[in-house]
Amino acid sequence: MITKKITQIVVGVSFMVLSLNVNAQTEQATKDWLRQKIEKYGGTEVTHMPQSKTATEVSIKYQTFYHGGDSIIIKETRVLKGGVKMTNMYTFQIGDMTEVINLAGSNDVFDIKTDQNKVILRQINNKTNEPQSAYYTNHVRTKIWFISAKELNKEENIESRFLKAFQFMAGINKAKPKTENKETF
Repeated sequence: MITKKITQIVVGVSFMVLSLNVNAQTEQATKDWLRQKIEKYGGTEVTHMPQSKTATEVSIKYQTFYHGGDSIIIKETRVLKGGVKMTNMYTFQIGDMTEVINLAGSNDVFDIKTDQNKVILRQINNKTNEPQSAYYTNHVRTKIWFISAKELNKEENIESRFLKAFQFMAGINKAKPKTENKETF
Protein backbone atom coordinates (compact mmCIF):
# COMPACT_ATOMS: atom_id res chain seq x y z
CA MET A 1 0.00 0.00 0.00
CA ILE A 2 2.79 2.44 0.93
CA THR A 3 4.79 1.41 -2.15
CA LYS A 4 1.75 2.05 -4.36
CA LYS A 5 1.25 5.56 -2.87
CA ILE A 6 4.94 6.43 -3.31
CA THR A 7 4.80 5.23 -6.93
CA GLN A 8 1.71 7.39 -7.57
CA ILE A 9 3.41 10.42 -6.04
CA VAL A 10 6.60 9.88 -8.08
CA VAL A 11 4.60 9.40 -11.29
CA GLY A 12 2.50 12.51 -10.51
CA VAL A 13 5.58 14.62 -9.84
CA SER A 14 7.22 13.32 -13.04
CA PHE A 15 4.19 14.34 -15.13
CA MET A 16 4.14 17.76 -13.49
CA VAL A 17 7.84 18.33 -14.22
CA LEU A 18 7.38 17.15 -17.80
CA SER A 19 4.41 19.45 -18.36
CA LEU A 20 6.32 22.44 -16.96
CA ASN A 21 9.27 21.78 -19.25
CA VAL A 22 7.14 21.43 -22.37
CA ASN A 23 5.95 25.06 -22.07
CA ALA A 24 9.28 26.51 -20.92
CA GLN A 25 11.06 28.75 -23.41
CA THR A 26 14.56 27.69 -24.34
CA GLU A 27 17.60 29.84 -24.92
CA GLN A 28 17.90 28.74 -28.55
CA ALA A 29 14.17 29.22 -29.24
CA THR A 30 14.39 32.77 -27.88
CA LYS A 31 17.48 33.55 -29.99
CA ASP A 32 15.68 32.16 -33.05
CA TRP A 33 12.58 34.28 -32.33
CA LEU A 34 14.71 37.43 -31.90
CA ARG A 35 16.58 36.71 -35.14
CA GLN A 36 13.33 36.12 -37.04
CA LYS A 37 11.69 39.34 -35.82
CA ILE A 38 14.81 41.47 -36.34
CA GLU A 39 15.14 40.14 -39.88
CA LYS A 40 11.45 40.89 -40.46
CA TYR A 41 11.34 44.43 -39.02
CA GLY A 42 14.91 45.61 -38.50
CA GLY A 43 15.88 46.67 -42.00
CA THR A 44 13.09 49.22 -42.09
CA GLU A 45 14.50 52.70 -41.56
CA VAL A 46 12.57 54.37 -38.75
CA THR A 47 12.72 58.14 -38.21
CA HIS A 48 12.08 59.58 -34.77
CA MET A 49 11.36 63.28 -34.39
CA PRO A 50 12.46 64.59 -30.95
CA GLN A 51 9.58 66.10 -28.99
CA SER A 52 11.62 68.69 -27.09
CA LYS A 53 12.13 72.16 -28.59
CA THR A 54 15.57 72.26 -26.95
CA ALA A 55 16.72 69.06 -28.70
CA THR A 56 19.86 69.39 -30.82
CA GLU A 57 18.58 66.77 -33.28
CA VAL A 58 16.16 67.43 -36.10
CA SER A 59 15.63 63.69 -36.57
CA ILE A 60 17.11 60.34 -35.60
CA LYS A 61 16.99 57.33 -37.95
CA TYR A 62 17.31 53.78 -36.67
CA GLN A 63 17.98 50.48 -38.39
CA THR A 64 18.60 47.16 -36.68
CA PHE A 65 20.20 44.09 -38.19
CA TYR A 66 20.83 40.54 -37.04
CA HIS A 67 24.37 39.61 -37.94
CA GLY A 68 25.68 36.03 -37.90
CA GLY A 69 26.81 34.53 -34.62
CA ASP A 70 23.94 36.05 -32.59
CA SER A 71 25.16 39.63 -33.09
CA ILE A 72 22.78 42.56 -33.20
CA ILE A 73 23.82 45.74 -35.01
CA ILE A 74 21.95 48.99 -34.41
CA LYS A 75 22.68 51.87 -36.78
CA GLU A 76 21.65 55.26 -35.46
CA THR A 77 21.94 58.41 -37.63
CA ARG A 78 21.29 61.75 -35.97
CA VAL A 79 20.61 64.80 -38.12
CA LEU A 80 21.55 67.83 -36.05
CA LYS A 81 20.31 71.37 -36.43
CA GLY A 82 22.32 72.88 -39.27
CA GLY A 83 22.22 69.65 -41.31
CA VAL A 84 25.24 67.92 -39.74
CA LYS A 85 24.87 64.10 -39.58
CA MET A 86 26.35 61.80 -36.94
CA THR A 87 26.14 58.03 -37.39
CA ASN A 88 26.85 55.47 -34.68
CA MET A 89 26.79 51.70 -35.03
CA TYR A 90 26.38 49.55 -31.93
CA THR A 91 27.29 45.86 -32.13
CA PHE A 92 26.72 43.34 -29.35
CA GLN A 93 26.08 39.65 -28.83
CA ILE A 94 22.73 38.43 -27.50
CA GLY A 95 24.74 36.27 -25.11
CA ASP A 96 26.40 39.34 -23.53
CA MET A 97 23.21 41.11 -22.39
CA THR A 98 22.78 41.16 -18.61
CA GLU A 99 20.02 43.73 -18.13
CA VAL A 100 17.37 45.22 -20.40
CA ILE A 101 14.87 47.86 -19.32
CA ASN A 102 12.68 50.24 -21.19
CA LEU A 103 13.15 53.94 -20.60
CA ALA A 104 10.68 55.43 -18.13
CA GLY A 105 7.65 56.79 -19.95
CA SER A 106 8.42 54.91 -23.16
CA ASN A 107 7.67 51.38 -24.27
CA ASP A 108 9.95 51.37 -27.31
CA VAL A 109 13.24 52.83 -26.07
CA PHE A 110 15.40 50.15 -24.49
CA ASP A 111 18.51 50.42 -22.35
CA ILE A 112 20.53 47.27 -23.03
CA LYS A 113 23.44 46.56 -20.69
CA THR A 114 26.26 44.05 -20.78
CA ASP A 115 28.34 42.67 -17.94
CA GLN A 116 31.58 44.20 -19.21
CA ASN A 117 32.47 46.49 -22.09
CA LYS A 118 30.98 44.17 -24.69
CA VAL A 119 29.17 46.73 -26.87
CA ILE A 120 31.29 48.03 -29.73
CA LEU A 121 30.38 51.60 -30.67
CA ARG A 122 31.70 52.70 -34.04
CA GLN A 123 31.37 56.28 -35.18
CA ILE A 124 30.90 56.35 -38.94
CA ASN A 125 32.22 59.05 -41.28
CA ASN A 126 29.09 60.12 -43.18
CA LYS A 127 31.06 61.16 -46.28
CA THR A 128 33.02 57.93 -46.73
CA ASN A 129 30.69 55.59 -44.78
CA GLU A 130 33.80 54.14 -43.11
CA PRO A 131 34.36 53.82 -39.34
CA GLN A 132 36.21 56.82 -37.86
CA SER A 133 36.74 55.38 -34.41
CA ALA A 134 35.60 52.55 -32.17
CA TYR A 135 34.91 52.38 -28.46
CA TYR A 136 33.89 49.65 -26.06
CA THR A 137 31.06 50.37 -23.67
CA ASN A 138 28.75 48.37 -21.45
CA HIS A 139 25.42 49.64 -22.70
CA VAL A 140 23.34 51.03 -25.54
CA ARG A 141 20.16 53.07 -25.17
CA THR A 142 18.17 53.12 -28.36
CA LYS A 143 14.78 53.07 -29.98
CA ILE A 144 15.05 49.96 -32.06
CA TRP A 145 12.67 48.85 -34.82
CA PHE A 146 9.38 48.76 -33.00
CA ILE A 147 7.80 51.83 -34.60
CA SER A 148 8.02 50.23 -38.03
CA ALA A 149 6.28 47.13 -36.71
CA LYS A 150 3.47 49.25 -35.24
CA GLU A 151 3.13 51.40 -38.35
CA LEU A 152 2.83 48.30 -40.50
CA ASN A 153 0.18 46.90 -38.12
CA LYS A 154 1.94 43.55 -38.16
CA GLU A 155 1.87 42.33 -34.57
CA GLU A 156 0.24 43.40 -31.34
CA ASN A 157 2.37 44.19 -28.31
CA ILE A 158 5.61 43.72 -30.23
CA GLU A 159 7.46 46.10 -27.88
CA SER A 160 6.55 44.17 -24.73
CA ARG A 161 7.27 40.85 -26.45
CA PHE A 162 10.76 42.02 -27.43
CA LEU A 163 11.35 43.35 -23.94
CA LYS A 164 10.36 39.96 -22.45
CA ALA A 165 12.60 38.08 -24.89
CA PHE A 166 15.56 40.38 -24.20
CA GLN A 167 15.00 40.17 -20.44
CA PHE A 168 14.75 36.37 -20.65
CA MET A 169 18.12 36.25 -22.45
CA ALA A 170 19.67 38.74 -20.01
CA GLY A 171 18.49 36.58 -17.08
CA ILE A 172 20.05 33.48 -18.63
CA ASN A 173 23.30 35.34 -19.35
CA LYS A 174 23.48 36.84 -15.85
CA ALA A 175 22.99 33.41 -14.28
CA LYS A 176 25.80 31.79 -16.28
CA PRO A 177 28.95 31.20 -14.26
CA LYS A 178 31.66 33.75 -14.94
CA THR A 179 34.97 32.34 -16.09
CA GLU A 180 37.99 34.31 -15.08
CA ASN A 181 41.50 33.85 -16.34
CA LYS A 182 43.37 32.74 -13.29
CA GLU A 183 47.02 33.48 -12.97
CA THR A 184 49.25 30.43 -13.01
CA PHE A 185 51.96 30.05 -10.45
